[in-house]
Amino acid sequence: MRLKQLIAFAALLPLSTAFYGCATNASNSSASNEEGSKAMKKISMAIGEEVGEFAITSQQEVEAPTGYDGTQYTVKTNSGKTYTCEILEMSGLGKVVTWGMGSGASAMCTDFTTGSKDKGKTNKAGCNALLQAAGKC
Repeated sequence: MRLKQLIAFAALLPLSTAFYGCATNASNSSASNEEGSKAMKKISMAIGEEVGEFAITSQQEVEAPTGYDGTQYTVKTNSGKTYTCEILEMSGLGKVVTWGMGSGASAMCTDFTTGSKDKGKTNKAGCNALLQAAGKC
């Protein structure tokens, strides 16, 4: 009987780490700063601008495949360009299923600058197998 309890506990242990902190109201500012920095770096690579040369003006959650969280960012550059960027990151479920080995995708950014010759075009450089499977590019 003791062995069965131990096996059940060992099976639930990965789930407990995935949901750690889910029910708290406390904000973890260092984690959100880290996520914001990660998003800024991915957007920088997608639009070809240095991190200090643009600002994220808004962000919202968007639909994503199972195991991922999707976030859409509106970005304005210092030179006046406007982009909408989407980033997919592993969710708690995705981390559990892949034992923490999965990774997120780079940013997919579409130019929404009024009068731009590239308006409506999405950066294909960031289009990987994950984004293709999600129908994002």
